[in-house]
Amino acid sequence: MTALVVDDDVCVRAILVDLLVDEGFDVSQASNGFSGLLRAAETRPQLILLDLTLPEVSGLEVLRELREKQGMRETAIVIVTANPDQLSEVQLAEIDGVVRKPFDIAELLATLNQAVVRAAHRAAEFQRVLAAAPVQAMHERRPARLVGGKRPSRGRRL
Repeated sequence: MTALVVDDDVCVRAILVDLLVDEGFDVSQASNGFSGLLRAAETRPQLILLDLTLPEVSGLEVLRELREKQGMRETAIVIVTANPDQLSEVQLAEIDGVVRKPFDIAELLATLNQAVVRAAHRAAEFQRVLAAAPVQAMHERRPARLVGGKRPSRGRRL
């Protein structure tokens, strides 16, 4: 599995990277929100550990950008922050886990496992819906036939 750690604290980032490597992840890292967005677009990780307080682009903005614009709805995102209270209910619904700094390693690993499972379920549900969508869309887009078997042209009004 691939992971991305986005944290401006060098020590925290190093600890998280080492833990993920020990767990078998192929890990990339970023020290600010802007480079985190670039790295996420390049690597399309399956798991992202994201700090909220980042230079250049905040962690909340990174979260919004990842979910809305980069289409990473199936990616497991875990917020690792000293201030989890600043997350709204809507933002909590967009993530797969929260770990408070300083963190307990066992708690962090348990949260990461739960996040990956939650994201896998979301991805499976998305694929199930996507598999059913083309059939429905095909029926909705078929133009009606007029009497005499002719279809209306796209440029004219009838």
